[in-house]
Amino acid sequence: MYDYAFGDNVLQMESRRVKWIPHSGEDREAVNEAVEKILSSPQFRNSKRYPDFLRYIVEQALNGSIDQIKERTVGIEVFGRAPDYDTNTDTVVRYTAGEVRKRLALYYSSASNDPIQIILSPRSYHPEFHRLVEESTALEHVALPEVNHSPVPAQPAYIHKEEPEQTAARPARHRFALACALVLLGALLVWSGSAAWTWYRSIIPNRFWSPITQAKEPVLVGLGGVVFSAESEMGTKVADSTSENPYLSFESGLALGRVASLLSSRGADYLVRPSATLTLAQFHEGPAVLIGAYNNVWTERMLAPLRFHFSDLPNEAIVDGWHPGTRWSRDRAQPFSDKPDYGLVARFRNPSTDSMVLILAGLQRYGTDAASQFVTSPHFLELLDKQIGANWKDKNIEIVLRVDVVNGRAGTPIIERVHTW
Repeated sequence: MYDYAFGDNVLQMESRRVKWIPHSGEDREAVNEAVEKILSSPQFRNSKRYPDFLRYIVEQALNGSIDQIKERTVGIEVFGRAPDYDTNTDTVVRYTAGEVRKRLALYYSSASNDPIQIILSPRSYHPEFHRLVEESTALEHVALPEVNHSPVPAQPAYIHKEEPEQTAARPARHRFALACALVLLGALLVWSGSAAWTWYRSIIPNRFWSPITQAKEPVLVGLGGVVFSAESEMGTKVADSTSENPYLSFESGLALGRVASLLSSRGADYLVRPSATLTLAQFHEGPAVLIGAYNNVWTERMLAPLRFHFSDLPNEAIVDGWHPGTRWSRDRAQPFSDKPDYGLVARFRNPSTDSMVLILAGLQRYGTDAASQFVTSPHFLELLDKQIGANWKDKNIEIVLRVDVVNGRAGTPIIERVHTW
């Protein structure tokens, strides 16, 4: 607010923000400059998906095509989805819009004086533009009464007194306005805190998954499986390239579901293949997620050079290559449904293929289930972040997990050992 004196009046300039529709070329240029400023902020500059979404919806609005901004259209034109893709199961547009909405709110919490604001209202993909305008109000100077210095008492001037009811009503109105302002301020603080917390909780999962989901190529998901075999004491054997219709454990199916859901929510394409049919050339093409240990031949091959890996059958264990005496194995003297299982999470760049690999594997099915829970849960990834610090996004990482099992029910994953390099 600014005051300018003009003779007996004061011109008071007050700024407020109003909804605005850009019309001229200069208007559109100003909006584009505002977009680029937003995209250079910490809330957007480390992402590719969110800037692409924001640029697209703003460009469509400036071109007069705002009615064309629909979920399916955005999915096709921004995220490369097929024209007939299922928007009920593939929520990339809704997820991205929610993240952009929250990040815009966080950005403007520290840039409230920007001349142009871009707002994405709830349950909408249509951007709104708001700008600051200044309005003037003329206030007359109030003349001070002259002081009579004569020893003769001046005649008392007539003084208008307000009615008692009016005098009492004014403080009441002020108190009501103050109470409303405090309520609005409290609501704003709660909303800002909630948005900031949601954004903070998304940072750590992004730190873990972005090396995989930001690749342009689809993520290859390799599933371990078994087939029935009369030659095996257990009645099954690991599926190979000649096996047809390999079987998955229930926990491996859960792991696949968690990974597929997370990849879809982050707008990443993926291909699911039996591990026995994969070739080394396919790992050159893009990132890969391998599920399962002793039922997945590629898990054993990829982990063999790393510090933590799986020992050879029949003595199933996770071993520490740096300390040969350290190993994690299940107690064979206890019932299968009442002894801890162990899992291994490994996220690393494979030097022979120069691609990112994520392995989720357990000694038995409970360990595989624990590994998939760990990497898809913000809570567990926060525990990892607190244990090893924040500077691990671009590092290779291995995590040994323990999961207690009682009466066939598995508990939550517990971190046993972590190694980064």
